[in-house]
Amino acid sequence: MIRSRLLSATLLGSLVTVAAPSFAQPSKPATSKAPPSPPQPAPLASPELPAGSEGDPSRVAHAKSLFEKGASVYAAGRYYEAIEVFLEVDRLYPNAQLSFNIAKAYDNLGSRPGALRSYREYLRRAPDAPDKDAITTRIHELETALAERGVQQVSVTSDPPDALVLLDDEPVGLTPWTGETWPGRHRVVVQKAGFAERETLMELDPLKAQEVTLELSRAPAALPPAPAPVASRAKPWPLTQKMSVLTWATLATGTAALGTAIAVEVASGSKSSGISPASAFFAGLGTAASVAGGVMLYFDLSDQAGDERHAGLKPRGFVAGYRGSF
Repeated sequence: MIRSRLLSATLLGSLVTVAAPSFAQPSKPATSKAPPSPPQPAPLASPELPAGSEGDPSRVAHAKSLFEKGASVYAAGRYYEAIEVFLEVDRLYPNAQLSFNIAKAYDNLGSRPGALRSYREYLRRAPDAPDKDAITTRIHELETALAERGVQQVSVTSDPPDALVLLDDEPVGLTPWTGETWPGRHRVVVQKAGFAERETLMELDPLKAQEVTLELSRAPAALPPAPAPVASRAKPWPLTQKMSVLTWATLATGTAALGTAIAVEVASGSKSSGISPASAFFAGLGTAASVAGGVMLYFDLSDQAGDERHAGLKPRGFVAGYRGSF
């Protein structure tokens, strides 16, 4: 049975020493017909708070007031309220004795997971506690009770804390985290911004709670992105730009017609004193086609003229309207 403690009146006034062990007695009913009193509260342990010279006096006074409130509601059987108050005191001045008080409150409530979690936290924070054997026995009893339900408790801690815990790829909370799951193999992942992800596989014993502790290391600094290549502002040689198919066809027609005119004139020789009608036809066709092709080539190779020429063919109004619809 767990060794009992009772907060003495002197310790409630100073809150600077641990209470002497004794059992707290519930109030006796006023008459024999009064309703039964709540279950006998387990004795409280007083945490050691810093002396006035070691801590902020107002902070110490606030912690003292809170602990007195927690002890009062605990004695009245209002265990949920006592747990909240003790947790607040623990945030001000962390102390293993507060984990013991919280565990006893959960035990009185019949909350086996809560009691097991807090008893294990008590021994984690005070591994050389004088009542370690009795607390360990109670832990085994609670572990057995959870095993009968087909689950077991697991705790995940990390250095640094406040890291996201993923159990079998499902986020369950931040470290330090404690919960219940079925026995067997589980995948535990711990993630924290600025740190490398840690992962481990654990085999949860059906009869024993388990601790998983992971140390996080700083993630390597990300390399700066490579600078974007600078586009060359030099204009390409005009003849390397794409000319339209119609320009090529017109120039080719003019060249072919002029060549045909020359060939016909050479073939006629001196048989006629002037240009033959056939030569004149092909010469005129070739000249007209070459002139037209040259004009088209000028517009194709001119940046500004080419842009204006093709801009008239693009549905600019349609593109602007489409963007505006978003």
